[in-house]
Amino acid sequence: MSKAIYELTTKTIDLGYREKNENIIEKETDYLLGKIVTSMLSLFSDKIKGITFDKYGIRFDSSFLLSEKHKKNLFKWANKLKDIEQPSSDIEFGKLKVDFENWYYQLGGDEINFEYQEDYLLTPKEASEKLGISRVTLNKYIKQGLESVNTKSHNKIPKYVIELWKNPVYAIRMQMIAQEKKLRNQLPEERLEEINKEVTLLQIKYKCSSYQDAFNKFNGDSMDDPSDYYLWRDLENEKEEIIKLLGGK
Repeated sequence: MSKAIYELTTKTIDLGYREKNENIIEKETDYLLGKIVTSMLSLFSDKIKGITFDKYGIRFDSSFLLSEKHKKNLFKWANKLKDIEQPSSDIEFGKLKVDFENWYYQLGGDEINFEYQEDYLLTPKEASEKLGISRVTLNKYIKQGLESVNTKSHNKIPKYVIELWKNPVYAIRMQMIAQEKKLRNQLPEERLEEINKEVTLLQIKYKCSSYQDAFNKFNGDSMDDPSDYYLWRDLENEKEEIIKLLGGK
């Protein structure tokens, strides 16, 4: 995005919020979404060859469009588009991809899919070797939300995942996106049963009834491998939300 287009875009966004004009805000949201897609396909053509969305598009909620959160996100993405450069490392591409996917679901989109170049995908054997883990652990991570792609032969792993999974913040974001996709096609009762099974396995592994007891005074950021800490904590938080939801029925 050129400096002139950036300035015009941010000026229009600001006008939309000052006038509380939903049409302007929705138009600029659509523009930024399209601009992100075309920029990613152009700048990262060595990594991806397609981005597709659900056929119904996004049904914008009025209160969300006018929210301060959405306003901040619009300015944030305008800035990202202005500053984006090529070439980009796998981890920079991965962060952009995960952030965009996360934003798309926040906006109310039902499905977004990335089609990768064949040589940008790793076999499970290659991925587990690069991560320094066993195939069993890799499969566990895939269940937690590490991205894998179904191919004709077997699942493959995009290269960006190797470095990004080591980043606690983005590992959690990937897991949240995976859960978001799953929840769209899962009843709350089914998810609650699934959570209880996952928590039970963690309780057996650490011989503790809660993640607070298991990890004592430590927090995720101070651990060499914080994945179980974050997983257990988020499962408990999600469980509380589902119980509240079911109790309200």
